[in-house]
Amino acid sequence: MELNQFRLFKLVLSLLLVAQAGFVFAQNTPEQANKNFSIPHTSQAPQIDGDLSDPMWQNAAHITDFLQASPLEYRAPSERTEAYIAYDEDAIYVGFFVHDSRPDEMTANVLEQEGNLANEDKVIIILDPFDNQRSGYLFQINPNGVRKQAIFLSGTQASYSWAGIWNGTSKIVEGGWTAELEIPFKSISFDPENPTWGVNFGRELQRTQEEMAWYSQNGAFTPVSSGKMTGITGASQGMGLDVVPAISGSSFEDSVVGNETSEIQPSVDIFYKITPQINLAVTLNTDFSATEADTNALNNSKFRRFFEEKRAFFLNDFDAFNFGLAEVDLDGVKSDNNALAFYSRRIGLSDDGTPVDIVGGAKISGRSGNTEFGALIMRQDETTLTRGGITEIIDPTNAIVARVSQTIFSESKIGVIFTDGNPAENESNSLYGADFHYRNTDFYNGKSLDVVLMGQQTQDPDYNDNQGSYSAALSFSDDEGFTGGAQYFAVEENYHAGLGFTQRTNSELISGQIRHGQNYENSIVQRTVSQIEIIRWQDLDTGELDSEEISLVPRWYRFVRGDTARLKIVQRKESVSLGDNPSGDLGFAIPIGEYTDTSYDLRYTSPTHWDVFGEVDLKWGDYFTGTFTNTNPEVSWQANQHVLIGIGYDYTRYEFGTDSIFTREVEFSLDIAFNASWSLASKIEYDNVRRQAAFTNRLRWNMRPGQDLWIVFNQGLVDADDDYKFVVENTAAAFKLRYTFRY
Repeated sequence: MELNQFRLFKLVLSLLLVAQAGFVFAQNTPEQANKNFSIPHTSQAPQIDGDLSDPMWQNAAHITDFLQASPLEYRAPSERTEAYIAYDEDAIYVGFFVHDSRPDEMTANVLEQEGNLANEDKVIIILDPFDNQRSGYLFQINPNGVRKQAIFLSGTQASYSWAGIWNGTSKIVEGGWTAELEIPFKSISFDPENPTWGVNFGRELQRTQEEMAWYSQNGAFTPVSSGKMTGITGASQGMGLDVVPAISGSSFEDSVVGNETSEIQPSVDIFYKITPQINLAVTLNTDFSATEADTNALNNSKFRRFFEEKRAFFLNDFDAFNFGLAEVDLDGVKSDNNALAFYSRRIGLSDDGTPVDIVGGAKISGRSGNTEFGALIMRQDETTLTRGGITEIIDPTNAIVARVSQTIFSESKIGVIFTDGNPAENESNSLYGADFHYRNTDFYNGKSLDVVLMGQQTQDPDYNDNQGSYSAALSFSDDEGFTGGAQYFAVEENYHAGLGFTQRTNSELISGQIRHGQNYENSIVQRTVSQIEIIRWQDLDTGELDSEEISLVPRWYRFVRGDTARLKIVQRKESVSLGDNPSGDLGFAIPIGEYTDTSYDLRYTSPTHWDVFGEVDLKWGDYFTGTFTNTNPEVSWQANQHVLIGIGYDYTRYEFGTDSIFTREVEFSLDIAFNASWSLASKIEYDNVRRQAAFTNRLRWNMRPGQDLWIVFNQGLVDADDDYKFVVENTAAAFKLRYTFRY
């Protein structure tokens, strides 16, 4: 073992030992075994208008014993919250009376349905219908009646890309605000034979940066840390059938080549609950024209960029297909999105994000006892791809994915995955994998322990061996005291997943992190965190350095009013080999060699509940053969509930001897919510490296949950002469109207 590898091994081991030593100082979790109730049945559904005067709420279960989850767990909350819950054969009904002694300081800026509620006052309910502490649903609403929902990918991590159909309304009243929620059984999966559901209630109050919950652990309220609800019987999903027909039209004009195309076509998605636990989805003549556009930011690294999935069909029940470390956020785990077994954007999209026609597909997912499963087959139409100046016709192809996992122990699971298909090449490709995730949320004095083991093997006709990828990760987590984690990760030279995502091959990662968090009472400082982290990528065969980063955050501060400040110091080593392009889109000519750079990052973020809010980030330090200085201010103005304006400016100056080079990225966004149904999102992005600008617009009319009209208009422009006189390169326009019929 090389000397630097040995030092790295010792550092990672030390991090884990110190994290374990921190257990001695952990606080015990208070007894919450009495957090359970029986949900009453109602014969009369309430009118969902935000008014709690409906008589049925008098007979609902009444929850009042909320405590702080953050910043000081289990302390008395600053404001009182009351929750009510009942059900009938069609839905679960939830009511909230959100007391607020300072209603004029309420944070209720978002009016657009399904808008971002991260910085809003809101109430939350979490349902774990299988009571397995690994899955579930989250529903939240703000004082304006704006709804947002999520599906849990694990017992602790939720994805807000899920688009479940439910209803909710809020009303501002004397002494606070009220909310009513209707969650149809048609919109969730559950086991009708299971008498016990996991459940939790929460509230966020922005002006005090306070999170309150009925049940919490380590400062979190999730399916892992929830109470129990019994009593649901006779729940009905009707036929369990959703038929979603749509009609869309699109046109595209390429002003450079001089061609123009347009079309109008119907499509249909069908969702059928075979049982309350098993979902079938079918899509025909699939259309994604209303999907939000990807960001056009510069890529200043040598690796391909990762974009999140935004297409509704793939997001429906996509938690059943998560494998290994996908969507897992653990301390010390730094493989990010490398060697993902399944990346749904490989289907129906080229590498540059251009849509490829999908003929149709089907997906089945669900649970049977302790077994969770998902299977997907999609048919992609013939397409033409141009790469490196070479044009290739890709034949129609099938993409197949199958995933099965089994619950073991109280919170853990083990599973396998199989994929087959290669939408970007005229060659076969398949992958096999197995994973194990051990989780114990009460490992020692309330601390959580996660261990993830993963291995996968690809089969590509171009290679005979070295097609594997494998990883082991360990993490300890808590809200206070010492926490940490470490990971080993490897991708062999010929690993190639036709339906996956890969940035590095023939690479090995060793990473570790330790942090210490502390919360404060009666201080302007609410929380501090100190952290050290190491990430080393090296050649899998030789152990030679690719890159190594050691970062130190001496102190991160969060103040009681919600602003944060921190300094980060980074020492980075990187090896540049022949053919490398370490600066990505910047295109700098970096000589072959090994470089050691030190940089500093100073960041301040204002309270996000202010009318004018934002952050400023200042970075400076070494950059290969030179130095760099970067400033990145971002400012948003919430003019009122209807208008949000955002401006971002990213400026970097590089000094290489006597040469000085600068880059600029500018982003301007305008979000208008005309009312709770109509909204417009517009954005302009520009950078002086590619001299390109992207102008995107998306108008939405949300008639009611599941019924929408979208109108999209996008343009790509270029400033070929660098004189700020832009010429249109392409124009794309589209509309899509969809309507959900529920049976």
